[in-house]
Amino acid sequence: MGRGFIVEDVVEGYLSRLCEQSTSPITGLLIGQNSAQRDFVVMATQTPQRQESGRGFVDKEWVCEHGRQVSRMLPGGLSVLGVFIITDSSTIDILAPLQLTVCELDKTISSEYLWVPTDDDVIEYVILHVNPKDTTTTCRTFNIKDPKSPLKSADWKYQSSVCSAWSMITCCLNVDILLPLSGSRAGIENMDPCLKEGLKVWAHQIQEGFCLFDCKRIPEDMELTSGQKRNERQTVNAQLLIPLENQRLTNLVQQCGGSMSIRGAIHSRVFLLGSKTKSKFAEKLLKRDVVSTLATRVSIILDELLTSDVDCKGTGKDKKAGNQQEGPSPQAWSRSRFLPIKGEFFLATVACWGSGPWNSVKCLETLYK
Repeated sequence: MGRGFIVEDVVEGYLSRLCEQSTSPITGLLIGQNSAQRDFVVMATQTPQRQESGRGFVDKEWVCEHGRQVSRMLPGGLSVLGVFIITDSSTIDILAPLQLTVCELDKTISSEYLWVPTDDDVIEYVILHVNPKDTTTTCRTFNIKDPKSPLKSADWKYQSSVCSAWSMITCCLNVDILLPLSGSRAGIENMDPCLKEGLKVWAHQIQEGFCLFDCKRIPEDMELTSGQKRNERQTVNAQLLIPLENQRLTNLVQQCGGSMSIRGAIHSRVFLLGSKTKSKFAEKLLKRDVVSTLATRVSIILDELLTSDVDCKGTGKDKKAGNQQEGPSPQAWSRSRFLPIKGEFFLATVACWGSGPWNSVKCLETLYK
């Protein structure tokens, strides 16, 4: 028997409505939080349909891109746990292609991680098959690190008010980082791997730091909300502290073709499902959200710079005048907008470049249809 999943009942209603559509098959993502004790699924979201046809039974590339975009927008503590499919085909026929799709999905999402996985990370993903004729569900899990691992049956149980007793951690971290660009990789098209190397050093500093929860250092094996009322939503303010010795990097002399300075504040929100979360688990999720938030912003601004550069080359505009300009070229970072979406007080981080609130809502509706 595989892992058990406690599922918010709004997911049942959402899947039932999808079963009423004539389009088949319908694929999508399952979003929630897993831990050593139990797994929670709080949302399902359909993968948008492509205009092109003839992509096979499951559009693996499109599902992976959907997963990458959704993963970027999720608040701390929530992640993509697997996929669902609505089709009247037999479960045996769909498991093999879905298993390969989930493996590629995990590679796509984890390729943007700047942290090192830990031994207590859950490595099982879920595949949910829903038959549209009678809405019966078949749930399977497998080891994501071994694509050939056998599929295990898993318990899929709907429950109301799963999100009613969430704990939320809030944290604000000021950032002032100077990342060097080597002389041979200073071009816009080569900046991404160079900046990732620098961000990995900063990410390691965050991982080596420690957290204060409500101005207190809580032992790793103690419950985060110990002594507080059960079944009530708790809000905990956290501080991330980096020891001074960890901030001093080893001096390295290298040819430098430029630099990028990153300044601002990271506002993080981490949601913890369940009332018995340990301090160690909460600290891990908070640090990962801080790191992924900054990494996503850097990736977004690089995409924007690359697009602008390609547009200039395509239109034949002369950039010499711009290159002669000395001094830094400031760029505004995209901001996090915490917007309510499906589920009880469920919030998502929206990172839409150069967009106002209306654009953010439209972007959210596209990915979380």
